[in-house]
Amino acid sequence: MVATEVLRLKDPTWSRIIFKLLSLIMFSVFTSFLILPLWETSYVVIHTVLEIFCILIALSSFLVVWFVSKIQKINLILGFGFLGVGIFDILHIFFWQGLGLYPHGHYDLSAKYWLAGRFFEALFLLLSTTLISRFINRYKGLAITVFLSFAVGASILYTPHLFPVLLTPEGVTPIKIVIEYVIIAMFILFLYRLLKGYLQEDIVTKEYLILAILVAIPAELCFTVFTTITNFYNVLGHVLKIVYYYFLLRAVFASYVMFPYEKLQRSEQRFHKTFQYSPVSKSILSIKESRFIDVNDMWLQTTGYIREEVLGKTTHDLNFYPIDVIEQCQIEIVSEHKTLKNQRYFFQTKDGIVREGLFSTQKIWLQGESCILMVILDITDQIRNETELLRLDRLNLIGQMAAGIGHEVRNPMTTVRGFLQILGEKRECVKYQDYFSIMIEELDRANSIITDFLSLSSNKPSNVQLQNLNKIIDDLYPLLQADALNSDNSVQLEKLPVSDLKINKNEIHQLILNLVRNGIEAMKKGGQVTIKTFMDGDETVLSIIDQGTGIEPEVLEKIGTPFLTTKEKGTGLGLATCYSIAERNNARIDVDTGSQGTTFFVRFRTAS
Repeated sequence: MVATEVLRLKDPTWSRIIFKLLSLIMFSVFTSFLILPLWETSYVVIHTVLEIFCILIALSSFLVVWFVSKIQKINLILGFGFLGVGIFDILHIFFWQGLGLYPHGHYDLSAKYWLAGRFFEALFLLLSTTLISRFINRYKGLAITVFLSFAVGASILYTPHLFPVLLTPEGVTPIKIVIEYVIIAMFILFLYRLLKGYLQEDIVTKEYLILAILVAIPAELCFTVFTTITNFYNVLGHVLKIVYYYFLLRAVFASYVMFPYEKLQRSEQRFHKTFQYSPVSKSILSIKESRFIDVNDMWLQTTGYIREEVLGKTTHDLNFYPIDVIEQCQIEIVSEHKTLKNQRYFFQTKDGIVREGLFSTQKIWLQGESCILMVILDITDQIRNETELLRLDRLNLIGQMAAGIGHEVRNPMTTVRGFLQILGEKRECVKYQDYFSIMIEELDRANSIITDFLSLSSNKPSNVQLQNLNKIIDDLYPLLQADALNSDNSVQLEKLPVSDLKINKNEIHQLILNLVRNGIEAMKKGGQVTIKTFMDGDETVLSIIDQGTGIEPEVLEKIGTPFLTTKEKGTGLGLATCYSIAERNNARIDVDTGSQGTTFFVRFRTAS
């Protein structure tokens, strides 16, 4: 039946197991033939060495299980079984007549201890596949094992009449043969339960256990047929016994030492790959000093540092994380229950650029040290895009309004303006000329607003041609300088060679005029607006720098939104128009502001 179950298994390791089994048996037979001549002349020494070797293997297996069980929950039954076997094998050697350690020792007494060890071994193997293995306590199990071993050992020694004779000068007795077959049956039952999955071990451990049992069965058979101590089958049985003891030790070592170590290595490799190649920025900091232990590639890419500049440095050395993040980490260290989770903070890159991110932290153990795993999801571009989308939605709404009502409103306004001019020329209305002029100016102002509306409603520029930004600025300079002189300010040009751009010249005229006039109006008398052009990688950059007091943060967040203005008579459409023009001409606008002034960067993607 067991053979049928074995053949039904589709595990590809079975061919390897069968090959190893045949190889082991052939090796054992060959080794036995080599040992046999020495065994016949020096069987006391050879037998003692082989038995001591088995004892060392059994006790080593127990010690592996015992010490590993201190750090993880494992099946202790196997370990206690090895301990019992080791104790009985020690008693078997001690009371063996061949050594003469015990004056009243004889071969039958020694055989009883040997057979008790085999029975103990088979019993504990079976128990390891039952539920009792889940509830056994370390020290209680140890006490029970030692007590049972010595209780049975004492019973065999002091009450020999309770146990049948196993070995006579003529060879083994029928009762010993029966007990050996019972032990073999227990081995087969264990093998069956092992294949059925009652012992949850990894595939390598299972392979070693199967090999051990398949070798143990012929070993036990050998001990049923030998007649004298120098018989070949006795030698072969001892050699096979060492072989299957060895594989039992390999199974224990693989299950409780090698396999957990490989599992830990795989876990560390997975963590390393997950950490290093994560699409979000991750860093590991020591708890005591907030010192960087490791950072991943995305962290380096986001911050602009190289790894050598970071590792070993503290957060204070780099001035990277905001102080409240570090303080929150310290709170986590103390409480072990509080963590940051998607908290928004600003952080500073190597170049001094302030960005915004979602911070999350988790306490971890790394090489026995308590550390903080900090994850940063950089949302600077996301917030910028969301702001831009909101602005574009508003622009789109304004554009739809402008497209719908612009022409309808202009027609009656033109009519009203014309009649006001006619009335202003009549003699009887001369005394109302000032009122007519004011009304005409307001109509012209309303018409200008509608023009801006229509500019916002456009989706793409017309009359796009290759133009040079420096040439456009040169054409505008006299007008810009005149506007500046009217308010006792000045305009300075700092131009570097730039690439030609596919842009609408008139729209860029309007963009530059709006930005420069905003800068002039933001300054006190004696200020200066600087217009620069330069190349930044594959971008052509126009920067307009004023010496005003800067833009307030609450205004900066909404800059470019229609109708947003800080001017007393402003419409809030100037910057909105600039953003719309920049978008239509394949450019974007960045703003850098502070108490010393504001810089608008218009970055054009250079045409290929």
